[in-house]
Amino acid sequence: MADRAVDRRDVDGLTLVTLAGELDLACCCALRCALQPLPSARMPDLAVDLRQVTFMDCAAVGTLVRAYRTVRSAGGCLRLIGPQHGPARLLHLCQLEGVLCVHDSVEAATTPSCHTHSGDGRAGATSPRPLSPSQR
Repeated sequence: MADRAVDRRDVDGLTLVTLAGELDLACCCALRCALQPLPSARMPDLAVDLRQVTFMDCAAVGTLVRAYRTVRSAGGCLRLIGPQHGPARLLHLCQLEGVLCVHDSVEAATTPSCHTHSGDGRAGATSPRPLSPSQR
């Protein structure tokens, strides 16, 4: 992901990955690596900041779904932060709004317990919020 910004850090035991630029087939291998939990993370949850992502194709969505499955199998949830325009529309078209947790801010996405769950740490316990029309 040489031409794409990637930042990974531990936020209170949760891995936060910040992405920027275009996410497409060419970067999926590097994206898969970026979406691994940090060794210092105490929680299996993964927060992915998409606010600076300008383009995302179906291969990148597939990589996010793969990360979701991995995180979920460990008892956590994948928390997406602020997908904009095209990426948000693609997530909507793929009908992932009811599967992935979508948050408006880093603060909301990095709380110890995802507000869209009833405490079991697994997606699907309650429905994540849908993308707003301005995000689609």
